[in-house]
Amino acid sequence: MPPPTPFHTPLATDTPVLPAVPAALLTAPAASLIAPAAATHEQPQNAFTPERPPTTPTPLPSATLTLLPPSATPWPYATIDATTHPPGTAVPTPVPLFTQPDTVTNIILLGNDVTTPQGGRTDSLILVSIDRQHKTATMLNLPRDLYVVIPGWRMTRINQALPHGHGSDYPGGGGGLLKDTIAYNVGIEVDYYARIGFNGFKEAVDAVGGVEMVINCPLTDWRLVSPELDPEVEENWELFTLEPGIQPMDGDLALWFARSRRTTNDFERGLRQQRLLRGIFHKGLDLNMLPQLPDLWAAYQHNIETDIPLSVMLELAALAPAVKENGIQHLTLPYEAFKSWRAPDSGSVQLLQWAAAAPTLRRLMQPPALNRAEGPSLRVEVVTADAILYRQMADNLAWYGFVPVYTAVTHTPATTTIEYFGPNFKGAYAGLLSWLFHRKPENIVQSTAAGSQVDYRVTLGYDANPCLPFLLSPAD
Repeated sequence: MPPPTPFHTPLATDTPVLPAVPAALLTAPAASLIAPAAATHEQPQNAFTPERPPTTPTPLPSATLTLLPPSATPWPYATIDATTHPPGTAVPTPVPLFTQPDTVTNIILLGNDVTTPQGGRTDSLILVSIDRQHKTATMLNLPRDLYVVIPGWRMTRINQALPHGHGSDYPGGGGGLLKDTIAYNVGIEVDYYARIGFNGFKEAVDAVGGVEMVINCPLTDWRLVSPELDPEVEENWELFTLEPGIQPMDGDLALWFARSRRTTNDFERGLRQQRLLRGIFHKGLDLNMLPQLPDLWAAYQHNIETDIPLSVMLELAALAPAVKENGIQHLTLPYEAFKSWRAPDSGSVQLLQWAAAAPTLRRLMQPPALNRAEGPSLRVEVVTADAILYRQMADNLAWYGFVPVYTAVTHTPATTTIEYFGPNFKGAYAGLLSWLFHRKPENIVQSTAAGSQVDYRVTLGYDANPCLPFLLSPAD
């Protein structure tokens, strides 16, 4: 296994085993149960350990639907069933709900860990908040190992909420239980959910003719030599490296890219999933597929489990061109927002650190700071002799809301330089911009040249490197 890239986030060497939460804290709010601490994450596995398809799950016990007094929460949640809850683990009370504007629609996108849209666990959870007034969208991943209160059942991983809801008599079934689980533990009210399996995801990518992805860091992991081979046979696997550059992906490669985590972790995988969704979204718009949406829905709905009405889907789809123009905001909860813990019955899980997580969660339903619909955008001229390197840098810039502009030259200097053409650095995001090019804010030269059509000019040198630890980006 090749070593991680110089900018790869190091992973912890072990996971601490913490004592059970004292029962005396049963009435404490979730935010007070879990003290802020540094998170530890999964290790890379160098041994051959391909993922095995899960066996048929054992039916889960039905939920106990005793309700809390109305005064305890904004709406009643089903209480924990004491017969199934892990002993010695306190049950936190609901976190406060964030205010959801009337013009915001929240959707949770779910990826199954099996081929079909039904059955299995939801190992990919991406919150998408669509602001119909500002015509913007924001994405945020939730870790599959987040240890949460699942109303009416127990504390366990969040990826078990939807399948348990389908197997119980919880109001609204799996979708209703997952929505209540997210509201209870994260403070976000979800309007709709959509769930897809491996095969449906691959078909979605292939339906748009594949997707071209900008890859900025190499990714190495085990992959089936050919998708039709038996995954249970060790000889059918190979160690595969996706190199930096512009990589066309069919459904099979896109699924591998979305699921890989042995040499990274679940948090970095979430960022790759956001990139793929953005790529599929842009490709669909480029192909003018919106007018075909009713026919596509009829043809592919067997691959998707959702409670989104077609009328709502069409309404949101009408906003898609403006959302693309204004840019999608990509959020990720920082490492400090999680604490690794050894649950009594669930192995290594992640506990949400409310004080560290709340600022990012609050931003989910707010317009992006660099929202092009609300004010002038920050234009960044990228000067380089390498067209592929430009696309890699432009992808990083667009991820954070900057507008890249390409200027081709024939000469490459030794080092990268940054010029700024504004009168002062207020609102210029100098810290974030300099970080994107591995520089410090004090390295930016403020230019006195008049009449510039851009805010920044970045001249890429031989030291330019598009690979960045996005989970450690500055909060600028």
